Amino acid sequence: MSEQTTPDDPNNDVRPVDLDAVAAILAAEALEHRVEASGVRTGFVNAAMVFAIDNDTLVFEAVWRGEFPKETASQVLYACNEHNQSTFAPTLRFFESGDDTLAISAVRTLDITHGASFNQLGAFTVSSIDATLQAFDFLAATFPTLVTWEDPHNEH
Repeated sequence: MSEQTTPDDPNNDVRPVDLDAVAAILAAEALEHRVEASGVRTGFVNAAMVFAIDNDTLVFEAVWRGEFPKETASQVLYACNEHNQSTFAPTLRFFESGDDTLAISAVRTLDITHGASFNQLGAFTVSSIDATLQAFDFLAATFPTLVTWEDPHNEH
């Protein structure tokens, strides 16, 4: 994706978007992923991510691994609002995930009514993942006691 492109580059040709095209982007970025009928799944130590197609929209959604007690709903709302007002994407939202817990998800969409080029799809895919990881780092810094996992890529 970091190579220079020219107007004649086939990666600039607009074509229909399907899950295989998303999987090709993830493969080009050397990211482990799984293609299912409902979407393409990938993830990191702190997040589960899925790309799915809903009519003419490519939907990216990720769920942060941290779980919030229900009684922290006001702090969760504040953190989501703070992020959403200061950052273009992704949009953070929260929901009940269990009897007494809340979860935060990140969402971003792309209109694929007219298709997308490999480069457009790649930019959306990579920037969605990157922005979401940054948002989830914000959550980890805001709620450090909820980080109950260790990143095997961090050297201590």
